[in-house]
Amino acid sequence: MSTQAIPLSPARPTRAYLALVVGMLCISFTAIFTKWAHVPGPVSAAWRMTIAAVVLAAPFIRQARRWTPAARSGVPWGIAGGLSFGLNLGLLNTALLLTSAATATLLDNTAPIWVGIGAMLVFGERLKGWYWAGLALALTGAAVVTGFNPAAGFVPNRGDAIAFGGATFYATYLLVTQRGRRNLDSLSYLWLVVATSAVALTLASLVLHLPLFGYSIRSYASLIAVGIFSQAGGWLLINYALGYLPASTAVIVLLGQPVVTGLLSIPLLGEMLTARQVVGGLVVLTGIYLCLKRNGNG
Repeated sequence: MSTQAIPLSPARPTRAYLALVVGMLCISFTAIFTKWAHVPGPVSAAWRMTIAAVVLAAPFIRQARRWTPAARSGVPWGIAGGLSFGLNLGLLNTALLLTSAATATLLDNTAPIWVGIGAMLVFGERLKGWYWAGLALALTGAAVVTGFNPAAGFVPNRGDAIAFGGATFYATYLLVTQRGRRNLDSLSYLWLVVATSAVALTLASLVLHLPLFGYSIRSYASLIAVGIFSQAGGWLLINYALGYLPASTAVIVLLGQPVVTGLLSIPLLGEMLTARQVVGGLVVLTGIYLCLKRNGNG
């Protein structure tokens, strides 16, 4: 699969969708590897990005030698994407310490709303009513899966606000990537993202006095796995797809991640899915299909 940068266009839609789906499957293992690692959130995120940066360093150097002036103009976008991605991971992991996992997960999944609004304001995309209907259905399904129930006494707290803010940085990352991939190939863009995030997250861990070393062999093996398989592999494929597909489309497919993670948790973590989670997962997938089909992308 070529990583040469090309302008955003509907070219090669089949390959782009395939890369997006496979990439989504790869990042669906993130939670599995992270639970196996069992280290503080900011630390696992820092290791994840650092390992990916090291793995991709040699091919990145070879690719950078062939950069055109247009490709060099995309470097600031890669750095901006790295800061956005790092902030999302840092804020989400912090929110998980201050609020329930269900609430933090749902609030992080509000990213599609900001992507859709941003795509209209920044890129002038015209999204049909069916996109928003499908998005609402997908978010409803995500709420069912996570067990979010505002009628049960949901009161926003500091953790909720942090998770909500983290979702805006996830959306920012996808929008920035859509723009940055116009001039930069997917490999170069991803390396700039992971390198920038690695530096930012490592500094954050040091500021928070979280140890970067001293963990078990299993922890390091899990961190290596998430860095290579999920980050380097999964996000390379997703960034490739974002060179051909609108962020407003990509983010809907990525909503399938929690569904796949739930299925993987059965054999790998011994966590059985409840009937509520199964129903919610089906609602999410229906919403994804509706967004893609009714918005002219399927």
